[in-house]
Amino acid sequence: MIFALRQPAVLLGLVIGFVVGIAAVTSAQRSLAGRRWRGRRNPLGSSARRPRRPASTLIDPYGVACAVVSGIGWGPRPPAPTGLRKPGPGPLIIALVVHGLLAAAGIAAYLAAGGHKELLTVPTDVLFLVVHGSPIVSSETVGAQILLGFGVVNLGCGLLRLVPIPPLEMGVLVWSRLPRSAGSRRLAYHLLEEPWGTAVLIVLLLIPLAGEQPLLLKVLSELGDPIVHAL
Repeated sequence: MIFALRQPAVLLGLVIGFVVGIAAVTSAQRSLAGRRWRGRRNPLGSSARRPRRPASTLIDPYGVACAVVSGIGWGPRPPAPTGLRKPGPGPLIIALVVHGLLAAAGIAAYLAAGGHKELLTVPTDVLFLVVHGSPIVSSETVGAQILLGFGVVNLGCGLLRLVPIPPLEMGVLVWSRLPRSAGSRRLAYHLLEEPWGTAVLIVLLLIPLAGEQPLLLKVLSELGDPIVHAL
């Protein structure tokens, strides 16, 4: 987001969109996990309560750091299922739906506020141009810029959840379901329980390995182009 400092209204939209999106996804995921826990038999008796998670888990500092620098980041790892059950697709579906709805609402509001539809048909890298505060948005009104930043950052964060690297939802889902051989379990342990996945995400989002853009940010921008063009 630091690159959007030259467009303060866009930066404000990015910050609001990221905070609202991450908070809504986290709240919905924990609500789902809480309902599943309450539906299970409690071996400690009806008076026992599920322990609260520490307040620090309400954010992922590395995800926030990536958002500050690249414009796209992630929230805390989804709650783990109880017992020996493997994670299901619920957290991933929640993240995609919530970010998708917020992105659609933000872009629709941007157009309703008089935003130029032509901006959404830029041939390539709409997401990258917006999160980096490109001068291409300078002709928009302040309100339109805020709404555009709100919608685009949620689009980017939603697409990021599909990357199969922990602690992202798709990564947790894929790597927790590897065949239970000794080698695959060791590999899954290192990625799921140690910060290797986070390190990979930081490198791919922050270091420009593919020309002028970081590799993962370039991929997300190209994936987002058809979606934005279709609106």
